[in-house]
Amino acid sequence: MANTGNSDKWYFTKEQLENTPSRKCGYDAHKELSYRQQAANFIQDMGQRLKVSQLCINTAIVYMHRFYVFHSFTHFPWHQMAAAALFLAAKVEEQPRKLEYVIRVANICRNPKDTNIDIKSERYITQSQDLVFNENVLLQTLGFDVAIDHPHTHVVRCCHLVRASKDLAQTSYFMASNSLHLTTMCIQYKPTVVACFCILVACKWSNWEIPLSNEKRSGTRTWIPP
Repeated sequence: MANTGNSDKWYFTKEQLENTPSRKCGYDAHKELSYRQQAANFIQDMGQRLKVSQLCINTAIVYMHRFYVFHSFTHFPWHQMAAAALFLAAKVEEQPRKLEYVIRVANICRNPKDTNIDIKSERYITQSQDLVFNENVLLQTLGFDVAIDHPHTHVVRCCHLVRASKDLAQTSYFMASNSLHLTTMCIQYKPTVVACFCILVACKWSNWEIPLSNEKRSGTRTWIPP
């Protein structure tokens, strides 16, 4: 896989996120965030059923968040783009899944009773065409910039540096995942900043104080920026 990209073009201001296409179509902040959360949960459910890695799932969620900065939920339903995001992420993370399997799992996630679909049926053909089309729109929206740097990597590295307990490291890691599912932090802040936030909040919850680095003892800096 290519080196992870970290371009500033993928981080947006509060004002920009208040003027997304969905907002212009009449969605308020709560409804737009709710749809993002539903899409993220849908990706998580699909990913687990398709047995792809959590890294792949996280990558798909970031794709989804980035996509809806430029497109409206009105024109691109969240469940369709969630499936397209995971379909693409599985390829990028070298865990490709067959189109047929992705469609079957997407249908089951929407309706657990929808376990059978004839691949020769008009319904299947339409869904397969929609998935490929949505994947192409997603790719073009991303500008083929598909390598993602996740905060989880930085959480693990930093927790190791400060000799954090296993529980603190796990809590920080869990918060990094929650930030993807529940917030738009991945399109507001760089992954290093998100990682710092997750670790600091986990420290406050556990009343654990991050030790000073050698540089701080000599009056220069701390492990994590304030």
